[in-house]
Amino acid sequence: IPIAFAGSFFLLPIVGASLNLITTFAFILVLGIVVDDAIVTGENVYQHMQRGSDPLTAAIEGTQEVAIPVIFGVLTTMVAFIPITLMTGVVGNLFRMIPIVVVPVLFFSIIESKFILPAHLKHCKRLSDAENEKSLVMRFQRFFANGLESLILKYYRPALEFCLQFRYGTAALFVAILLVAIGYIVGDRLPYSFFPRLPRDRVTVSLQMPAGTTFEVTRTKIQEIEKHVLAYKKDLEEEHGKTIITDVFATAGGSPFGSGGISGSRGVAVGVAELGEVIVEMLPPEETGVPIGSREITSALRERVPPIPEAERFAFAFSRLGGGALTIQLQGPSIDDLKEVSGELQKAMAGYQGLNDIEDSFERSTEELELQLKPAASNLGVTAQQLASQVRQAFFGAEAQRIQRGRDDVNVMVRYPREERRSLAALRTMMIRTQSGTEVPFEEVAKVVPGRALPSIQRINRNRIIRVTADADIEEVDVDAIELDIYANVLPDMIVKYPGMGVSMDGRARRQADNTKQLVIGVYFVIAAIYVLLAIPFKSYTQPFIVMSAIPFGAIGALLGHLIMNFLLLDVLGRGSSPTSALSMLSLLGMMALSGVVVNDSLVMVDFINRQIKKGMNVIDAVRLAGVRRFRPILLTSLTTFFGLLPLMLDPSTQSAFLIPMAVSLGWGIVFATTITLLLVPTITLIFEDIRVGLCKLYDRPADRENEYSCELADVADSSETVLRK
Repeated sequence: IPIAFAGSFFLLPIVGASLNLITTFAFILVLGIVVDDAIVTGENVYQHMQRGSDPLTAAIEGTQEVAIPVIFGVLTTMVAFIPITLMTGVVGNLFRMIPIVVVPVLFFSIIESKFILPAHLKHCKRLSDAENEKSLVMRFQRFFANGLESLILKYYRPALEFCLQFRYGTAALFVAILLVAIGYIVGDRLPYSFFPRLPRDRVTVSLQMPAGTTFEVTRTKIQEIEKHVLAYKKDLEEEHGKTIITDVFATAGGSPFGSGGISGSRGVAVGVAELGEVIVEMLPPEETGVPIGSREITSALRERVPPIPEAERFAFAFSRLGGGALTIQLQGPSIDDLKEVSGELQKAMAGYQGLNDIEDSFERSTEELELQLKPAASNLGVTAQQLASQVRQAFFGAEAQRIQRGRDDVNVMVRYPREERRSLAALRTMMIRTQSGTEVPFEEVAKVVPGRALPSIQRINRNRIIRVTADADIEEVDVDAIELDIYANVLPDMIVKYPGMGVSMDGRARRQADNTKQLVIGVYFVIAAIYVLLAIPFKSYTQPFIVMSAIPFGAIGALLGHLIMNFLLLDVLGRGSSPTSALSMLSLLGMMALSGVVVNDSLVMVDFINRQIKKGMNVIDAVRLAGVRRFRPILLTSLTTFFGLLPLMLDPSTQSAFLIPMAVSLGWGIVFATTITLLLVPTITLIFEDIRVGLCKLYDRPADRENEYSCELADVADSSETVLRK
């Protein structure tokens, strides 16, 4: 582990990555996976030592024997993580660092397990010498080793023999389990959330007044919001007898914490009079012991703080990347028609239970003064550019010089005094210089026409657009059903009256569609890449399918793992249902990565079967022997992966919530795939052998292993027993 991690630490700065929250959790994610190749190598060396080889010979031969399957097994895991780097949007930005960490760790683990680990293992004592010492540690170790061997011979071997004897019934049973799981998913029995809201220890109330609003008005509104927040803070302390809300920050004239911005942006903005925000900091529920988090505080503040009708934007956010649960994009040639439809749509959306913070991206027009030239201006040689330049210099200023003051430049601007810049009369009485150098009154060459202007105009494909957004608690409200109803029953009647108007998907729905498409492409790539990587060492077109049979059942294990985690959190630990344990896009990414992990054990088992067949053993003996011999490394690799991920799965902190769905998919998928590897893979191997022999007979071709093959287990029981004892 430290050697593989050190190699990744060395490469992180080279690829432009840093040690941050995501990369740290990526190291935790790969903690149990990184030892798999070392376990298989070390266990095989140990088996050689059990058969009487000296440590040096056992280290060399044991490592060489499993080198090819171990290397290709790690390569399949690396390939399964690569498509995550190609994801876009929120998912791509957050989790692109995971494969950048995981792939180098796995690469250096190959180097360690093939060169450094054997050098360590050659220093082991002979097993006979170690047993003669009879130390407390050795006796403790042998107790568990003997118990595991008894478990294999007493329980696993009879179960394997039963499955092999009734292999078609066993395969049918597993297929039935797969079909039930597919039906459970298609029947929408398992809740799914594209990107669950992950609460943080902060609630943000953002306010954006219409353009041109003075700072004093914005400050008054912010102070009113702050007053309600402080009152709620006091009520919580009196009710529960402890501090839950720790700090309240109120800001007017900007959004320095980045809760909102101009024109729908979500960045830091300062010095903007119409912006304001209130930040509510709190202690996490696991510290206070009170089941009140940012979600509950946000709901309470929505009821306590009165609405601000004149606000352009007034929203509450309690989660990372929150807001915009439902976004509908209207586009058309006329801004007036768009405004009218937007107003109707917002009224309709207000009728849906659970939707709040309903707003659109249209910014109300502001007053402006247009300067229009009179006919006399052309006679005097005054152009629009000259007029605009002189008016700008008079009211905004013209730079006269720059003065160096320390490390700063101070601009000296020449303009009208403040009193004269506040009056429209000053504009009408100012003097305009003509091309000849003479000055004429402003009223002689131009006139002032009051008007209104939009702060910004957004277009897509040369059509003006307005985005109507609404927020909702997506864990409590079925946003997808509401969106479908709006598109099917509400919007068609609205836009039919306006020619040229259209509706398109945007926001969360568009990101979900894009990421789902990328996920499907990634799954195709992973499956194809795994097949190619398996076909190379097997030199076969059919055996990769035997190994890959564990992939769909690993996905079933991941789904069952989410159900188990929901039960564990809700009924056992009493935390309540958590969005981190619900099925989401992160869970699907974990399943895609799982497809490269679950084939490792199957790959090693099938490779062992092939090696025994090459030594002259018949197929069914080789399958029985492979199951018993590979039980221990398969069990150990699965347990190390699961227990390496278990602390992350049970971590109650909000900081680790990002990776928990992926950890659940990987951890529980590995556990359930172990059963598949130990029972189904040997069964499918014999079924494929039956098919091969049947085809050889059908086309009258010689079957290389036909004479050694027996369909009845009883015929080979004695010889297999002898092999196992040896």
